[in-house]
Amino acid sequence: MPLRKQRPFFEPEVTSFADIAFLLIIFFILTTTFVVPAGQKLDIPAASADPAKAEDKQLTVSLAGQEIHFGPRGERVSIEQLRRNLLGRNFRARPPSQRIVIVNARPDVPYELYFEVVMAIHAADGVLALLEEEEKAKK
Repeated sequence: MPLRKQRPFFEPEVTSFADIAFLLIIFFILTTTFVVPAGQKLDIPAASADPAKAEDKQLTVSLAGQEIHFGPRGERVSIEQLRRNLLGRNFRARPPSQRIVIVNARPDVPYELYFEVVMAIHAADGVLALLEEEEKAKK
C-alpha cells in the first residue's frame, strides 16, 4: 500500500479577527439603547415648618404622639372633628393648588393615627404634603 503524502499543516491567518471583534464590540456599544427608568414627574408643594410663615389658606395638620392639631392656630381636634373640618372645606370644587393639606408628623406618632389622618385627607379629596420633624440631638 502506498503511503499517503502528508499535507503541509495549514494555519489560517487570524490576526485580522481581533480587529473585527473590536469593531463589532464598538458597533454594539454605540447602537445599544439604554433602558430609561420608568417614573413620573412629581410637583411636590413647598412647605415650611415655621407657623409664622404659614398662610391662612394653607391647611396644616400637626401630629404629636396621640394628639392632632389642626389649622393655623394649632387647635387640638379629634379624628372625627378633623374629618368634618376637611369635608367642610369642599376640596372637590377647588383647583389642585388649593387642595394642599400639610401634615407635620413627629417621629413618636403611631402609624394607626398617621394612617387615619392620611385617609381623612384622601376622603376629602385633599392633596397631601408631608413634613417630617427631625429628632434633635440630646446634649
